[in-house]
Amino acid sequence: MQPAELQRLLEKYFDETISESEFKELWETLYESSHDAVWFKVIESSLHDKALHGLSGTQQAAEVLARLKQNNPPVRKMAGIGRFFKYAAILLLFATAAWLWQQPSKQRPPAVIAENKPVRHDLQPGGERAMLTLADGSTIVLDSAANGQIAKQGSVQVVKLSNGQLQYQLLDGKVSAVTTLQYNTMSTPRGGQYRLTLPDGTLVWLNAESSITYPTVFAAAERSVTVTGEAYLEVAKEKNRPFRVMAGDANIEVLGTHFNINAYANEEHTKTSLLEGSVKINSRILKPGQAFANGQVFQTNVARDVAWKNGVFNFNDQNLAQVMRQLARWYNLEVEYPLGVPKKEYGGEMGRNLSLSQVLKGMESTGLRFDLNGRKLTVKP
Repeated sequence: MQPAELQRLLEKYFDETISESEFKELWETLYESSHDAVWFKVIESSLHDKALHGLSGTQQAAEVLARLKQNNPPVRKMAGIGRFFKYAAILLLFATAAWLWQQPSKQRPPAVIAENKPVRHDLQPGGERAMLTLADGSTIVLDSAANGQIAKQGSVQVVKLSNGQLQYQLLDGKVSAVTTLQYNTMSTPRGGQYRLTLPDGTLVWLNAESSITYPTVFAAAERSVTVTGEAYLEVAKEKNRPFRVMAGDANIEVLGTHFNINAYANEEHTKTSLLEGSVKINSRILKPGQAFANGQVFQTNVARDVAWKNGVFNFNDQNLAQVMRQLARWYNLEVEYPLGVPKKEYGGEMGRNLSLSQVLKGMESTGLRFDLNGRKLTVKP
């Protein structure tokens, strides 16, 4: 491809008229050494635009180009050409480049890390997978169940919607007709996530390796559920019937609000993050933007806390162990550190729709080595 053709494709991308085949061709030129000079100029000029990423310097441009050639661009899957990002194509480069460069300077590796050991094979990201355990102990694999009614329990039917979401519907519309509570549990495996609408209309998103236990119809006085792992809830407002969540060591009470609970057993503390409304946790009141963990109320990065629900890994202010726990749950991994856990800090975002090798290639830029054997990932400095 001639430089003029590369420029033409870039302009078509700017105008949002580029086809899928042209978009692929545009990226393929990145890996052809004959176009290095052209790409270098684009990167070099964009490095000085702090509105994009705050990087600067021709040396960084050279290093960014070298690193980009080792990494696939972490762009999200697009539903169609009309939904392309309305930014210059160079922003796609910096979706990788900025993430790679956000590490502290003392951790920045050489431009090319040839000695890094590649993974032996690849693992695909998790997806919509969950198991429903009914009141009688029987189970339904939700990801393979057909849409429509999948179970009936007394006066309640369980319906799987066309979008995969689970919903509870009263057959006779009379809550008072229910005299004995029957409990269901939705659970996700490693590499799974799922959505649920509770009987009162509360929306629940379950992260990987998590569960929620709830009655098929809530009691007249209150609504109570139990959560393990991680869940994001948008609670239906009912002034006279509070909503209670038991998760780890947290006893949470709300009337109507949006919040996230991280109660994984292998995390240091149960953490509740509030996005909207207010919640009371162990007698402490949270305001939007605050979190509760280890008996303390503090400001939190709510965008990072709920990134998983929006299809993103947010590694800002995360150390290697924290990052690896997220990857282990999403890619169903066993992670081992034969030489101890390297002290690394991370920043930036990556899509949860990436394959494991794409994520690890980005992390190799901090000087780590990864060896994937089956589902066992060995991490070495």
